[in-house]
Amino acid sequence: MALVKSGWLWRQSSILRRWKRNWFVLYLDGSLVYYHDETQRDMDGRIHIKYSCRDVRIGRECKDVQPPEGRSRECLLTVVLRDGSKTTLCAESQDDAV
Repeated sequence: MALVKSGWLWRQSSILRRWKRNWFVLYLDGSLVYYHDETQRDMDGRIHIKYSCRDVRIGRECKDVQPPEGRSRECLLTVVLRDGSKTTLCAESQDDAV
């Protein structure tokens, strides 16, 4: 698979709403895969953006989310999936979020 972009993002857990830092890889086929670290050995999850994504909210559109300590609201991204679930992410900077 062809790689589009990779890097660190903060991901909010679905149960306790704690922030965890993961290594993310976006592939050309629309797969957004996240790993424990940049070695990409232990996959934590996968989101099929091309098939599963209903909406992406950015920055101030993420009203019900508190960013990790020291991070700006402008760095937030919420991926809303067709099944109604959400994955909330926070980039290191506003440029990375874009």
